[in-house]
Order: sequence, then C-alpha cells, then structure tokens
Amino acid sequence: MYDQTCVFCREIIKNDNAAYVYKDNDVIAFMDNAPIEKGHVLVIPREHFVNVFDIDKEIYTKTQLMVKKIAMAVKLALETDGINIGQNNGRAANQVVMHYHVHIIPRYYRRNINWEREIADMESLKTTADKIIKELMDVKT
Repeated sequence: MYDQTCVFCREIIKNDNAAYVYKDNDVIAFMDNAPIEKGHVLVIPREHFVNVFDIDKEIYTKTQLMVKKIAMAVKLALETDGINIGQNNGRAANQVVMHYHVHIIPRYYRRNINWEREIADMESLKTTADKIIKELMDVKT
C-alpha cells in the first residue's frame, strides 16, 4: 500500500529523496534530515502502515531485525557510548509522520542528552550514511 499524503511514501519511497543506509524489498533505512544527533537513522517498511497497531506482523519483524543490525552499525561507525531506539504511536505520543518508523539515535557520555532538531545538509547526511554502510556490511545478527 502507498499513501500519496505520506511524506515517507512520497519523498523516500517514490522520489528516492534521502541519504540511504539500507534498502530491500520490505525495509528502508535512511538518515533523518532533522537529526537529534549526527547519525540519527530512521527505519521504515516500504509498505505504508500508520503505527505499531496497524503494521503487519511479518513486516514488523523484518523491520525490527533491521533496526537491531543498523543500530549495531551506527554504534561501530560513530563510536557511540549508547543508542536510543524509539517508536512513537499517534500524535499524542509525538508521532509526526503517520508512517510506521523507528528512530535510531546515537548517544555519547560527553554530551548532554539533546532532543532538539536541526536540519542537516544532504552532503553531510550521505557522508555519515557511507560510514554506517561500511560497518553494516560486517555486522552479523
């Protein structure tokens, strides 16, 4: 299913407009263009599902397994001290894009936890994505 009103369906899946970390027939991972920290990755199913209550069980499982693998690659590529993995369901839970997605956010001891967002340029997103991709090829799950 595709939803023309969904920014992920339209811009990421249809228009191929992102710094990608991973793509297959079911799951896509890309750099968040308004990251909380450098290396903030979003993992989404290709098929449009609104949230955890809506997503198909098989696609959910494939998405979560890829979240684990990408989180490991982010940790290695960016030498993080920790990782936040988050998934919001509904506007009251701060879900902004109504397409199921999981946030992978690198964290560091030397910095205060930040939740503010800033728009990143595509070149720096692609540079970070390339670092993650290199590590992803060696991650075993």
